[in-house]
Amino acid sequence: MATAIFLGFLMLVFLVSVGLQLLGHHVGAGWRARGMTGVTESTTAIQTSLFALLGLLIAFTVSGGATRLEARQHLIVEEANAIGTAYLRLDLMPPAHQPNLRELFRRYAEARIAFFSQVKHLEEARASHDRAADLQRQIWDAAVAGQAEVHDPRAATLALPAINAMIDVTMARDAALRTHVPISMFILLVGLAFACAFLAGIEMSKQPRPSAFHMLAFAGTLALICYVIVNIEFPRLGLVRMGPFDNLLVIARQQMG
Repeated sequence: MATAIFLGFLMLVFLVSVGLQLLGHHVGAGWRARGMTGVTESTTAIQTSLFALLGLLIAFTVSGGATRLEARQHLIVEEANAIGTAYLRLDLMPPAHQPNLRELFRRYAEARIAFFSQVKHLEEARASHDRAADLQRQIWDAAVAGQAEVHDPRAATLALPAINAMIDVTMARDAALRTHVPISMFILLVGLAFACAFLAGIEMSKQPRPSAFHMLAFAGTLALICYVIVNIEFPRLGLVRMGPFDNLLVIARQQMG
């Protein structure tokens, strides 16, 4: 569903860009037919400024998206390390509590893997997220109960903080999933791109007929830019994939036996 909406939006950007160029050509041709060449010349100056602004806005948006993508990748590595470390610290728990805790850890890792593999399917992803949250509470309660039977306080200072760090990193990952380019900036970017498409059509009115090649190339470029921006902000929906990093959680689960 999310992928279909994503592709539909890109197609809309492409078609609207083509339509605005045709409209701009029609308007520009009308001005020239009425001898309003001064208006079209002034439009050329405005077009240069707007295209420069569009390029600057695209650069900032792509750069910010790449930074957020890198932060998400770092958090995946951090969570895989946190789960692996916490699992190893279970050796400090009383032997009687270890089997139950290890089984909870296995189920927890599987729930986290399922959540990110099903992120395009909202209902399934939400169910996996809730299951992981419930397992977090069970792991913490079982760990606290186990530490209560350990007389050496040094064990608690090693095991419980590791489990707490494993839980905390999930909050950071949830926040990263919700952190994107401000919607107002994205609307400004799309609006400015459409304005540039219209002005490009006016510029093409110097010719009796608009160039199909240039129109399609310009509209395709705008759609491709939007695709890259949205795909960076919402990885797993397009060509940008998090598979190699998500596989780290799979490796952590395999190491649990």
